[in-house]
Amino acid sequence: MIEIQLITANISNAKEWDYESYGFGAGLTKLSNNKNTSYTLSTKIFIDKWMPIYPKELGSYVDVDGDTEIGFFYDKTIYDEKGIVSNKWSLPSNFELINNKSRNTYSISFLFSQILNKDAQLAFFIDFIKQDGWLANPLQRVYFSDVKNYYIGNPASIPFYTSSQNKDVFHLADDIERLPKTRTKIPLGLRFNYYLNENLTLRSYYRFYTDNWGVNSHTLSLEIPIKFLDSFTFYPSYRFYTQSEARYFKPYDQHLSTSEYYTSDYDLSKFKSNQFGFGIKYVDIFTKFNLWGLALKSIDFNYGSYNRDNDFSSEIASLGFKFITN
Repeated sequence: MIEIQLITANISNAKEWDYESYGFGAGLTKLSNNKNTSYTLSTKIFIDKWMPIYPKELGSYVDVDGDTEIGFFYDKTIYDEKGIVSNKWSLPSNFELINNKSRNTYSISFLFSQILNKDAQLAFFIDFIKQDGWLANPLQRVYFSDVKNYYIGNPASIPFYTSSQNKDVFHLADDIERLPKTRTKIPLGLRFNYYLNENLTLRSYYRFYTDNWGVNSHTLSLEIPIKFLDSFTFYPSYRFYTQSEARYFKPYDQHLSTSEYYTSDYDLSKFKSNQFGFGIKYVDIFTKFNLWGLALKSIDFNYGSYNRDNDFSSEIASLGFKFITN
C-alpha cells in the first residue's frame, strides 16, 4: 500500500470599492490505498476590513448633525406619509455609524474521497466556519413599522410607493441593517460521480447547511457531461436550493425599532430557487491554433437561468479561452 502526503499553502488579496480582504490558508492531504483514498484537512483565515459607504440620506444626516436644511437636504422637501410637508424625520437617538470595521473569518475543512470502483467516486466534506466583526451590509436600508414614514420626491406617488407605478418618490430610511457580531456556519455534503461510458458521465452533489442565525438550507445539483465529436463536451445542469428564514429577517417596513438586530435582505429570507443551465467546451487536443506564440487549449461557453420564488430571476452567460505556451 502506497501512502503519499501533500502539503499546500496559499495567500490571497481582494479589494473592492468598499471592502478589502487578505486570506491565508494551508492544507494537508494524505493519499492511500494506491491513491484510491484521500483525506484532506485544511484551514483558511480571512482578515477583512470595511471602508463603509452608507445610504446617502443616513450618512448625510450624520454629517450635518441632523440639520435637514443643509447639505444633501438643502434643496429637498420632506413629506410625511400623508404627503404633508414635514421636518420631523430623524434617526433613532441611539443611531451610530460603524465603529468596528473588521470582519474576520476562520474555517477548518475536512474532505474524504474514495474511488469505489473504476466507474464510481464518492466524496464527503464538512466545514466549520466562525466569523466575527461587522457582519452586516452598511448599504442595506431598514424601515420600522412603529415609526412614521417620511419621503422625498413627488408626494402624489406616496400612496403607491411599493408598486411599479412609483417612479419619482423615495422613502427615507430609518436605519442600516444590524446583525450579531458573530456567526457560526456548518456546511456538510456529498459528491458522487459515475462514469457511464466514454461519452457520458453523471456528476451529483448534495449539501446541508446550518448556522446560529437560524438559516438551514439544502442544495442539490446534477450535471451530465456528454462528449461528442472527440473535441466537444456538452453539459446540461440543474441546481435546486431551499433555505429557512434568518431570525433577524422581516420584509420591508415590518421591523420594530425596539429590536436589537434587523435586516430586510432577501438573501436571508425563506426561499426556494431553481437554476437550469448548460455549457459547451471545445478542447484542442493538439493545440493546432496559435496566437502570438500562445497555443489554444480550450474554449468554454456557459449559460444559466436562475429563478427564486420571491420574485427574483437572472440570466448569465460567460465565454472563456485557455491558452498554453508552446
